[in-house]
Amino acid sequence: MLSIIIFILILSILVLIHEFGHFIMAKRAGIGVEEFGFGLPPRAWGKKIRGTIYSLNWLPFGGFVRLTGEDPTDKKRDEKGSFYVKSIGQRISVVVAGVAANFILAVFVFYIVIFALGFKVSLPLLIDHKFKFVNETRQVLVEEVSSGSAADAAGIRATDSILAIEGQKISAIADLQKVIRSSEGKNLTMLLENPVNNQTRTVQVTPAYNEELAAPAIGVVMGELAVLNYQTTGQKFFSGFIHSYNTLDYSIRVFGKLIGFAIQKRDIEPVSQSVSGPVGIAQITSQAVSMGAVSVLQLMALLSLNLAFINILPLPALDGGRFFFIILEVVTRRRVYPNLEKWVHTIGFALLLALTLLITYNDIAKLIR
Repeated sequence: MLSIIIFILILSILVLIHEFGHFIMAKRAGIGVEEFGFGLPPRAWGKKIRGTIYSLNWLPFGGFVRLTGEDPTDKKRDEKGSFYVKSIGQRISVVVAGVAANFILAVFVFYIVIFALGFKVSLPLLIDHKFKFVNETRQVLVEEVSSGSAADAAGIRATDSILAIEGQKISAIADLQKVIRSSEGKNLTMLLENPVNNQTRTVQVTPAYNEELAAPAIGVVMGELAVLNYQTTGQKFFSGFIHSYNTLDYSIRVFGKLIGFAIQKRDIEPVSQSVSGPVGIAQITSQAVSMGAVSVLQLMALLSLNLAFINILPLPALDGGRFFFIILEVVTRRRVYPNLEKWVHTIGFALLLALTLLITYNDIAKLIR
């Protein structure tokens, strides 16, 4: 129940911040804001203040802003306070304000996270990647622990990183394997770190011969962890912006690799397995809640970044789609036919809704398996 409440709270904050960005810029541009809604209709309560209805709605998911003349076929589109009649610069500022608000929120939350972690943040590496404007080191990450294995008996957990073994610093999987494979039956002291809170602990583990590998092993699947250290004054001062940039850049590159792999193999499964809808995000939120407040904040910042990036894509019904039509107006020096623009956004919204339902179905199928 706590995870569900936190999931709804995070989702609502992200959407409300996004809509608040549109609201503020619309007010500054003199555009009429007909309604600012908390939650989604049906309406439970509303009050009109200075021409704007501020409403509370029954569905507790985010919110919305309704602008005068936002719909190009609106009968009020030619009025003075209409979005439709405002200058290109004013309309662009309103359209991109939601994206900017989500990015600023991510930067702010990342400042809190980075400070709480002592200016040291870890990210699991799915592809080889160089993070910019920050000191980067690598650690060995425990991705899986076999039940009943030596690692399991020693208390090693998935998501632990291995800093050292027998006093020898470990920064590569090959170095760790070399020590383990030469230490069958020996009791080894291993220094571990929890990347979520950077707390360290030591364990005793005894490698045992593994017939499948034909070598001593401790029973773990290993990966690589990038450790980002914000050491200089400049790095610390700009850490929120740096981490937002690096996180977004890395996420885009990983997703691009997945799409490339899917095209090469002619199989959409790698992409579908990496994309989550509301159900999948709720499950991830539950995992973050179990790991503590810092993990929840990290998830919130990441979701805010993703929301900003997705919304700026030139897709119908999204902010990027509306921005595209404005740019098209700049290039052609004429308005797009209002009914055409409306239908493009309507069809785009229907397709996005269908895609969301498909992703949700896939998330539920993952849970059932």
